Amino acid sequence: MHNRLLALAWRIGAVVLSLRYAVVAEGAENVPEKGAVLLLGNHVSWLDWMLVQIPLRRRLRFLMDKGIYEWKSLHWMFRFGRVIPISPRAAKGAFVAAQKALQAGEAVAIFPEGAITRSCETEKFYRGFEIIAQQVGRGVIVPFYIDGMCGSVWSYSAEHYVPRRRGWRRVVTVVYGKPMPIGSDAAAVREAVVALKENFAQ
Repeated sequence: MHNRLLALAWRIGAVVLSLRYAVVAEGAENVPEKGAVLLLGNHVSWLDWMLVQIPLRRRLRFLMDKGIYEWKSLHWMFRFGRVIPISPRAAKGAFVAAQKALQAGEAVAIFPEGAITRSCETEKFYRGFEIIAQQVGRGVIVPFYIDGMCGSVWSYSAEHYVPRRRGWRRVVTVVYGKPMPIGSDAAAVREAVVALKENFAQ
């Protein structure tokens, strides 16, 4: 029952989002439909977690800052969506929860930059996900790149950015890269995400 309600909630969310954004997916077939998958990519806006999920058939678990997770107005939604809260004081517990999810064959999404970029560039990737991956064994990492949210009202960028549009809707593209070994380090994954950006821009 929970899974059906969660799927329905995502379908409703996709419809609402489509009123303002035209979400285009490239390489969604690179995300395995079964087994442990760790999705790692850039963090441009407050809507990134929705944008990464909507093109995919399988449901994702997200690591989220505990301070945001505990917002009273949205806590019920994050809890219903089985979000994993993380904070500097409770990182170990979050890592264990993410490891268990992956070991159970689930898909977990993390934004390794740790915060929304203010420059629209791909910032340094922190190595916390490496600790999670070390205990998983089987599985893959799938890098992703989100394009089109820079300069939106949901981003922190003050840079001038002219978005692509379909009518009055902003076009947002989510590019999913080829699977990488689960043991790939932060530098290698960041390089893969930057490569997705460069190839998309060509």
